[in-house]
Amino acid sequence: MLASRLSSISESKSVSTSNRAAELVKAGKRVYNFGIGEPDFTTPEHIIKAGYEASLNGKTHYTSSYGIVELREAVAKKMVEANNVKATFKNVLVTPTKFSLNLAVMSLMNPGDEAIIPEPYYLSYPDIVRLHGGKVLTSPTDPNYSFDFDEMGKLVSPRTKMVIFSNPTNPTGKVYSEKELRKLCDFVLENNLYLLSDEIYEDLIFEGKMFSPASIPEMFNRTITAGGFSKSYAMTGWRIGYMVAPEEIIQASNKIQQQTITCAPAISQYASLAAIQDRDTPVKFKEVFRKRRDLVYQLISKSGYLEMRKPEGTFYAFVKYKGKIISDQFAERLLNEKLVVVTPGSAFGQQGEYHFRLSFATDDETIKEGISRISEFAESVS
Repeated sequence: MLASRLSSISESKSVSTSNRAAELVKAGKRVYNFGIGEPDFTTPEHIIKAGYEASLNGKTHYTSSYGIVELREAVAKKMVEANNVKATFKNVLVTPTKFSLNLAVMSLMNPGDEAIIPEPYYLSYPDIVRLHGGKVLTSPTDPNYSFDFDEMGKLVSPRTKMVIFSNPTNPTGKVYSEKELRKLCDFVLENNLYLLSDEIYEDLIFEGKMFSPASIPEMFNRTITAGGFSKSYAMTGWRIGYMVAPEEIIQASNKIQQQTITCAPAISQYASLAAIQDRDTPVKFKEVFRKRRDLVYQLISKSGYLEMRKPEGTFYAFVKYKGKIISDQFAERLLNEKLVVVTPGSAFGQQGEYHFRLSFATDDETIKEGISRISEFAESVS
């Protein structure tokens, strides 16, 4: 008999659809995959070499459960210089980025505690909260995906513990302004909450500017920042990232890390040390994604059956269609009939219904042909 906690969580729809696409590719089909959030680039050669050379030099053993000091110091330096967050290495835990979200929830939330998650949200947030016994409170945003503090305020109770969000935002590509984020921080402080700020896409901003809530002095002890190397350096397979938080939370999370994964992979840590010192690669990647974003927006805008808000960051478009079928059916039929993979909007909350997420972390040919097929399909079901 499986544990009852599993009944409250579901599989990741983005991973599931991409698994289905892989089956079709294996069967010899040409599939247009806009599903999973992964850069289509290979990790830059100098980063691979750094990991390889570290392994040749014997760095194939356990490290400190906190992570190697050199990388923790480099992350702290980056947070100070790039994010204006007054962190030291003691505020840094090296861990896979998605695991850092789990660590934050496990460290702060007791069974029955509540987390407010604004919609549309990264699809794993609710299941991470539920997996560890928490209760999910979702809150709608306005048509521009800005926070609705009146609605969020209605959700707060003595059991409410934190707000979880991403910036830039997956799936919409919204980049929150400093003004919006300061209002969010005021809300957090007024209600004695914590803020889990997922900043994994911080290097992929086309318009606007990155602002980290932890840079506000009053917020430092109330903020857990999740960051990493997967999106900025095409290092998804290295499974490496970090969390930045008050020492108390870092120590608590480290205790959990010791009893779960022990430490982040040593080779990945040394590769990341080379990555974090390279500020050119993220800029190059961003410019490629900017051009693809513009191409996607141009093609979607030409369709009479699709519409989208132009994303200011990430490599996602959150597209609304005019058909009357629900998004799960839209995505399933699109794959079966047109061999195009997208993630159904319902995966990102009720506000995502009649939308789909399209990842443009792929080549121009795929984008052009894939969106043409999506447009044809949207017309057929409208």
